[in-house]
Amino acid sequence: LLSQLALGGVYLRVSLFFRTPTLVTWGGVAGTGLIWFTDWKLVLQYVPYIGGKFKKED
Repeated sequence: LLSQLALGGVYLRVSLFFRTPTLVTWGGVAGTGLIWFTDWKLVLQYVPYIGGKFKKED
């Protein structure tokens, strides 16, 4: 029983090691998509091409 738990821990560590970059990448994609689709002015005003639509001409 103990040998099975020890072996399972190794698989868990290896699984997390290889999946962490993927999860970080998908998290970044989701965050960027959320900002893009909600048109969040606080962030998008600093993006060169898109920021032009937030400029006020007096």
